[in-house]
Amino acid sequence: MSRANLLGDIRAESDAQMLDTAFYETPDFRTLIESGDRSVVVGRRGTGKSAIAYKLGRHFEQDKRAALISLATEEDQVIGLRTLVALFGDRFKTMRAGTRIAWRYALLMEIANKLADNFKVRKEESYSLVEQHLRRWRSYRRAVTANVINVVQAATGQVGTPEERISELAHRLELREIEASLHHLLDVAKILPIILIDRLDEGYEPDEIGIGLVDGIVQAAIDTKSKFKDVRTYVFLRDNIFRAVSRLDPDYSRNIEGQLLRLHWDESLLFNLVCNRLRVAFGLNIENSLRLWNRCAARDLEDKEGFRKCLRLTLYRPRDVLGLLNEAFRNAARHDRQQIVGEDIELTAKAISNGRLDDLHKEYSTIFPGLPLFTAAFANKSPELTVGEAAGAIQDVMRQDKYTSDIQQQIAILQTPLAVVRDLYRVGFLGVLDSSSRNYIFCHDGRDPNKEFADDTRILVHPCYWMALNATKNSLEPEQAEQIYDEYDIEIVSETPEQRTKRIGQVIAELDKIPHGSEGFKEFEDWCLGAIQIVFAGALRNVELHPNKHAVQRRDVVGTNLGETPAWKRIYEDYRTRQAIFEVKNYSGLSGDEYRQMLAYLTGEYGQLGFFVNRDDDVTLRKGGDLDWMKEMYDRHNVLIVKLTGKYLCKLLSKLRNPQKHDSPDKALNGLLDTYVRLYVGGVEGGAKKRR
Repeated sequence: MSRANLLGDIRAESDAQMLDTAFYETPDFRTLIESGDRSVVVGRRGTGKSAIAYKLGRHFEQDKRAALISLATEEDQVIGLRTLVALFGDRFKTMRAGTRIAWRYALLMEIANKLADNFKVRKEESYSLVEQHLRRWRSYRRAVTANVINVVQAATGQVGTPEERISELAHRLELREIEASLHHLLDVAKILPIILIDRLDEGYEPDEIGIGLVDGIVQAAIDTKSKFKDVRTYVFLRDNIFRAVSRLDPDYSRNIEGQLLRLHWDESLLFNLVCNRLRVAFGLNIENSLRLWNRCAARDLEDKEGFRKCLRLTLYRPRDVLGLLNEAFRNAARHDRQQIVGEDIELTAKAISNGRLDDLHKEYSTIFPGLPLFTAAFANKSPELTVGEAAGAIQDVMRQDKYTSDIQQQIAILQTPLAVVRDLYRVGFLGVLDSSSRNYIFCHDGRDPNKEFADDTRILVHPCYWMALNATKNSLEPEQAEQIYDEYDIEIVSETPEQRTKRIGQVIAELDKIPHGSEGFKEFEDWCLGAIQIVFAGALRNVELHPNKHAVQRRDVVGTNLGETPAWKRIYEDYRTRQAIFEVKNYSGLSGDEYRQMLAYLTGEYGQLGFFVNRDDDVTLRKGGDLDWMKEMYDRHNVLIVKLTGKYLCKLLSKLRNPQKHDSPDKALNGLLDTYVRLYVGGVEGGAKKRR
């Protein structure tokens, strides 16, 4: 690996090696693989959108039923699409509507393209219409963006006004007929299309054409997902583009807001990301992340506080942290050291601080005209001040009537310095002192502030900008650095844990509503499928309901085990279980009949281990009942049958409320296997005597 980029490239497009070997699965990433509810993934520049898109693609490539459709646009393609939008007039509403129809068609054709090689699909009568359109789509032999332009131009060439083109377009493209055919064909093929749309910021311009183009693509992706239950769509957007869409789209709250996932990074997530890469970069087999960090960092950079010193020169984004540490390790190597120290960070901190401020300006200047003027108002001052003091500095900028029209318009809209302070908080430039924790709270998710600002409210310029602004409290001098880093504790806020907690709470609550016995069998099967997909997400692939060969009206849950986590690797190596079976029983108590049924499954790919999921209160096996049957299966047939319960799955789900405990189900399963092997198979029933 290049010594200049020891921890990997800061661009996902050039970072495949590290992404394949050292990717850290954040709560946001797990939310996306656990559920298809969130179609619009929003993050600021450098928050890892393309990295997540890449890893989602790799994840779904391993799912046998998934059909991956990856669309990453190039600058010239996005610029070319502006000619398409121009066909629909000069009003945002019509530009968005026409683009939406065109891209719905494009996504349908890409789905059809994945179906075309399925011999069962080609035999279906409904395939003839799809084939006719697909033949034309393929004939262009160009990128999707170019195909869209060709199709729309061919369909609307003789139509007059933009409004007439829009009303005719869906009819001439036979959108509804194609959708109806694809509904049937997807059922026949039994595939799960996964659509990833990334890099829409390439060639993007922040005018109504550019915003209408992006909004139309986003709406088309959401439409496609909502019309097909087995289709997932993910669109990755930069925060500034998303804000422009939300400002102009009158239907934003109804159509898009509920589909949103904002990418979030905090100290713990970034620490784990860095440590994963350090293990690979230095070939270290150290499991404890803090010990690993201390192996690579020394003196004033040791321990978590040392890592925080690095973070405070960043915007809590992977790009910032990796860029900073790459340069620090490069400087350490020039001095024949493998460990970085504070000097290595300080040498590049000024340039990095300037870069971070430039990034902030680039990110938001189009939706926050005059941002460089407002940030410059804080130059050569103490970075810690009151809202009243900040308002005075900002007022000096606002009272001057000498700026370009866009900046003057922005000043007129904002009206007051307090409104500017709120916007500077929103983009992460300013933090607000929390009166209870005495921490400065920074919003790095681009959300609107929910705090009230008074004149005496204490605020802080984010430390990563201090050097660029030549702040009077400066991290260049070691004494000042110690004072700054020890004096201020920075906390990052995020909506993601609340979204995650709400969804998990809903799944847990559903269990108590399902009646026991035959009345609730189907509901319990569906509930178990959803719970297992969440609990073992990333560990089991292609988890689905599978007909029970002993009861045609019943379905069990089956998932492919690729040995990707410690517990499931153990299950494959010890029991040769490639296909993990969960027999679902919507009642309490297990008899010999159930254990004999499970025994019939455990051959070939199913290996020598299977699971029950029933409605018992706990997973404990008891003498004179399921313990005896489990031991008989193990002693006579060398198979291990493990009992899980709905309440046990709820317990695992509950642990996942905390995003940092995403691996707790794997640890719990490993512990349960230990209980079976050491206690039950060894002849002891939870607290009972040993077998003599």
